[in-house]
Amino acid sequence: MTTMYDDLFFRSNLSDYGQLPSPPLAYESPDIIPSGIYPTNDPQAFFSSNYNQDVGQNLVTGGQNYIYLRTKNLSSGAESGKVSLYYTPASLLLYPNKWKDNALKTSDNQTEVFLQAPRAGDIAVTDNPFVWAPNSISGDHYCLISRVSTPKHDNPVPVVGSYTDLTEFILNNPGFGWRNVALVDANTPTFNTTVEYSQGTEAGSIIFQLECTNVPGGASVAFSAGTPGPSPLIVLEKTTVPQNNGSWNTSVTCSVPANYTTNITYSYWANGTQPQPGFQIRLKPIAYFDQSSRFFHQLRSPQELGASPELARRMSAQRGIVLGSHATIGR
Repeated sequence: MTTMYDDLFFRSNLSDYGQLPSPPLAYESPDIIPSGIYPTNDPQAFFSSNYNQDVGQNLVTGGQNYIYLRTKNLSSGAESGKVSLYYTPASLLLYPNKWKDNALKTSDNQTEVFLQAPRAGDIAVTDNPFVWAPNSISGDHYCLISRVSTPKHDNPVPVVGSYTDLTEFILNNPGFGWRNVALVDANTPTFNTTVEYSQGTEAGSIIFQLECTNVPGGASVAFSAGTPGPSPLIVLEKTTVPQNNGSWNTSVTCSVPANYTTNITYSYWANGTQPQPGFQIRLKPIAYFDQSSRFFHQLRSPQELGASPELARRMSAQRGIVLGSHATIGR
C-alpha cells in the first residue's frame, strides 16, 4: 500500500513525489546538487525554480566543489530542519557505518545547515553550501548522502547490519537522500590554497585583491567562499592572466556584514604554462576610507596599493590599508 510522507524530504529520483515506499532507483537524488567550483547567488530562488530538473554536475577532482541540498515540504504547515551531507567511496551496499563519520562542512566549518519551508508545498534550499575538494583520481566514483532532521522526524543515522535492514532504510526513510557522483579533471586546478577570513565586529566594504607576481600570461586564477552574508558573494570566477611584465592583479568589492567568518579558497590553473622565477599569488583584503576619516592622511593611494587601473579610478578620492594578506610562493 502506498502512503505519503508528511515532512521535509529528499527525492530518490525525479519520479519521487513523497510516496512510501520510495520509488527506485535510490541513488539518483536530484536534491543533492553538486553545482561546480563557485557558489550560487540566491540558491533558494535558483534551485527552487528548477525543482523538476536534475541540475547537478560532476565533481571536479581537487577543486572546491559547492554542494547544495533542497527539500520539499509535504506537511500541512510550516516546517524547518537541519540538513547534513556525508560522502563515501562507491560501494554496492552503502551500510551507514561506511559514511556516518564522513560529514562534509561548509566554508565556515558547519556540519549542519538550517533551512525552513513556511508553507505546505514549499521548496527549501540551503543558502550555505557544503564544500568538498576530493583528491582522488579522475574517474573515481563516490556516493553523497543527505540527511534532514526536523522536530517531527529526527532521522538519526541508523545502525544497519543486514541487507534486510538496509532495504527497510532505503525504502522508508525520505529524510535521507542518495546520489552517485563521478570525479572529472576537466577543470582541475593546479593548486588550491585555503585561508580563514574573519570580518570582526564592524560591517564594511572590503576589496578582496588577488595579486599575481611572475605568473605567466595564459594561466588562470580564481577565488571563492560559499558562506552567505557578503553582497555580492566573495567570488572571482576563473580569470585568465593577461600577457604582462611580471605583475597583474584583479579584485572584487563586497559589502561584508559584522562578525562574518568563512574560509576563502584561491586557485591557480597553469594551463600548460611554466611558472617563472619569483612566482607568487597573494590574496589581500583592503579597506578604503574617504577624507572624513581621521586615518585618511596616514593611508595609501589606490595606485600605491597596487589597484588595477579601473579600481584606481573608482577609488581615486579615497585612501586604503591592507588589513592582511596570504601568499602562495613558488620555490
